[in-house]
Amino acid sequence: MKKNRPTSPSPGQSRLVLLQVCRTLLGLCLLLAMLPATILAQSPDSKISGRVTDKTGNPLPGVNVTVVGTYSGTSTDAEGRYTIRADAEQALEFSFVGMKSQIVPIENRTIIDVTLEEEVNMIGETVVIGYGTARKRDLTGSIANVAGDDIAGRPASNPLASLQGKVAGVQIINSGRAGQDPEIRIRGTNSINGYSPLYVVDGLFTDNINYLNPADIQSMEILKDPSSLAIFGVRGANGVIIITTKRARSGETLVNINTSMGFKHVGHRIDLTNGAQFQELYNEQLSNQNAAPFDYTYYNANTDWQDQIFRTGFITNTNISISGSTDKAKFYLGAGYLMEEGSIKSEKMNKVTINLSSDYTAKKWLRFGFQANGAYTLPADAKNVTSAVHAAPISPVYDRTTDSYYALPDFQRAQVANPMIDIKQVARHNKAQNYRLTGNIYGEADLMESLTFRATLSVDYASDNSRQFSPLLYAYYPELGQKQLTNTTESINQTKTNTLNAQQDYILTYNDSWGRHHLTALAGLTTNYTDYQTLGVQCVGFG
Repeated sequence: MKKNRPTSPSPGQSRLVLLQVCRTLLGLCLLLAMLPATILAQSPDSKISGRVTDKTGNPLPGVNVTVVGTYSGTSTDAEGRYTIRADAEQALEFSFVGMKSQIVPIENRTIIDVTLEEEVNMIGETVVIGYGTARKRDLTGSIANVAGDDIAGRPASNPLASLQGKVAGVQIINSGRAGQDPEIRIRGTNSINGYSPLYVVDGLFTDNINYLNPADIQSMEILKDPSSLAIFGVRGANGVIIITTKRARSGETLVNINTSMGFKHVGHRIDLTNGAQFQELYNEQLSNQNAAPFDYTYYNANTDWQDQIFRTGFITNTNISISGSTDKAKFYLGAGYLMEEGSIKSEKMNKVTINLSSDYTAKKWLRFGFQANGAYTLPADAKNVTSAVHAAPISPVYDRTTDSYYALPDFQRAQVANPMIDIKQVARHNKAQNYRLTGNIYGEADLMESLTFRATLSVDYASDNSRQFSPLLYAYYPELGQKQLTNTTESINQTKTNTLNAQQDYILTYNDSWGRHHLTALAGLTTNYTDYQTLGVQCVGFG
């Protein structure tokens, strides 16, 4: 049998194979050489450091350094130095109070030093003081300015509630009740007659601002010391809060719609005993008094009365505003609706507000206009937590057989009633409607180039109507096995209160500047008239 022998490759084929092997090895070498460079180019978070100084070269500690478009950031140390990680194509933003913010592209740099400049506009900021305005740098008194956007950004029914924690020396305490005016103290209690400050809304003196829509406030100035309060006399003893509402701006036609919502919850409650702990303590008390033991047959529950009365309240606020202007006229209209639930069940407040203003320039030297704020409020029937704190936890809440709430144990019936009776049964019978309208008309004339005369007539009218009905109430007495009356009379109270506050202001202002000097002189007359009327009717019946 004949065998085939393997044939040897020709010299040409050998050279071809060798050439292909060399090309493959060269490609692998190039790939391995490029791999480290590719990994380095794609490596994220390069380390960047630097120093931040002012224009005199002094270091700035505490400067915020953030990567634009991300939440990554740091701050400078005592020497003004910082270290942060970012990609080469990103940018860093440097910001500091009183300084202009800067955005600096990284552009493959690892060391970036920055010099920040002072924010000159903050020094030249204009604030409202008394019957006029002044540059903040010219003032020696303590005046805090809060922008309207900071107030409108929170879902609060009262503008004062939005000041909590924003102004040094001003203490705000919110009760959590729907529509309740917060308690405000400016630098503590300054007067034996109370601590409420004076409010000045567009020049009108008033005792509260609960009728204002926070979205309609342009700015708020808080005057806190004697030098800034001197012009208001004794009425400003507890501080003055000056509110300027929004008006149309020149050259703008805007339509703005915004809505906000939120929740409120009583997170920190009073720590009380539960049912078993109460029984233990009460048994010990009876033993120390040598009294007969209490029969827990019908009162062996474990009720948390705070859980029964509290809830997570819902609040929503919707506002619409329209503003427009021409060469001679400006117009602003704002409307809002607010609904707030209280932290206690059955509490609910509704409020509708409106803000209307118009300014007209008749001549270059003559201007006049008007401004009005109105509110229609259905206030909540406010309740308290006293009975929930005092009620014994051993009492059940409700008896389904008789469809009535339990009477509390006999050792506290005379002092405390079941908290749910007041919240569920009485609250449905108390109603109120409040109306409020404030506004002014003004005329302003330039008598000379630096001399201006302004006359303003302001009116504040409020009408409060309330009805309180106390029905016959029943409670379930378990030892009797039936429900019985807890009171013997029912009554109704109807109250109507009207308040009219009229104010006139005549102000003459001289304002002139020459060189580096500036002079402002003001003289004026203010009159105030108040009329208060109230009518109440009560009817009592016996069950």
